[in-house]
Amino acid sequence: MAGVTVQTTRSGDQFTVPFNAVDNLLVAGQIAAAVSQGVADGHLVPSSSLNGPPPTVPAGGDGVYFQQTNGLTFLPSAYGAVVNTATDATIFGSGGTNESVLSGNGNLTFVATGGSGTMVGGGGSNSILVSPSDAGAWFIAPGNGNNKILALGAGADTIQAGAGHNTVLLGSGSDQLTLTGHDAVTASTGNDTIDATAAKSTSVNGASANITFLGGAGAVTVLGGTGSDTFFGGQGRAVVHGGTAGNNLLIAGAGAATLFGGGSGDQLYASGGNPQSLIAGTGNETLSAAASFGAVSLHGGSGNDQLVGGFEPNTFVGGSGHATMTGGFGADSFDFIKGSAGGTDLIVNFNSSDKVVLRGYGPGAIENALDSQRPGSGSVTITLSDSTKITFSGISSLKSSEFG
Repeated sequence: MAGVTVQTTRSGDQFTVPFNAVDNLLVAGQIAAAVSQGVADGHLVPSSSLNGPPPTVPAGGDGVYFQQTNGLTFLPSAYGAVVNTATDATIFGSGGTNESVLSGNGNLTFVATGGSGTMVGGGGSNSILVSPSDAGAWFIAPGNGNNKILALGAGADTIQAGAGHNTVLLGSGSDQLTLTGHDAVTASTGNDTIDATAAKSTSVNGASANITFLGGAGAVTVLGGTGSDTFFGGQGRAVVHGGTAGNNLLIAGAGAATLFGGGSGDQLYASGGNPQSLIAGTGNETLSAAASFGAVSLHGGSGNDQLVGGFEPNTFVGGSGHATMTGGFGADSFDFIKGSAGGTDLIVNFNSSDKVVLRGYGPGAIENALDSQRPGSGSVTITLSDSTKITFSGISSLKSSEFG
């Protein structure tokens, strides 16, 4: 087990703060060194829970409190640092700026009553609360236990949740999260960046925030809420819903992925070689498999959508809007489902290896579609029984062999 050593008296007494979270040792060492130096030179006035609650610090002084026993502590405003080695403690911060909170591998509940600062833990199951009224910026790294982090303030917080099973709630600030465990994140109204490239699994509820998300090998679920989101997928399975504010940029990684558009201006991109699905929402959206070498399904929505195929066989699914479907280099399938279609669609680059598939239209659907053909200028249009209109650019007529 690792740890950091802290000087507790001017005469040189010290103890070790035990640490399981090796990733936090660098920052923990910096806090320990600053506390030790402050105690040694008299800048920090030390006191310990072994001797009772934190005493009043002399005027103009700055205190450091050593929480060495279990229990509840309220830090007076003059305390700028606290070091916790208890196995189960609850500490209310002093509310000052640049507070330092160093905790070992016990269970800590820390409440930031205001101000700003750094909280670093060495393990345990910790609960960290930054109140909604706190506009200060906090660095929060509680270690590799199962942590609850409620960073509800308006400050720009930096959070390293740890390798355990963590719950993170965010406030209205612009927060930066680095995730390495099994994490559930609920945003609020801020502009948040989530780095999950080393996470094991992640779920995100975007609420009204604007989310930028970086995925890795872990499975990911993102519900965009009412904001606008940017998503870069990794190797893990991903299910992503863009925010309803639109202008979402959702780019799948190498893993299997299902991307849902949220509003107008969305761009959804498939990539890699695994099966992926791109599903348009209510706005005008672009769905592209041009960078993919896998089987991709592209689903039109209720808006004016652009659907672009890739190198492998793709499946295009018509919606209720006005979609332009551009076939790729593979043998593509253009599917229309009664009850889900009803739009007016344009198919470009329909070639001899492609097929039109009519689902749910009943017996005789192909014959009826062929009978409905109407030639245009360099195109032909068919009408289905649910009023779906499909125009094929670059061909003058369809044959029954072109239906699947």
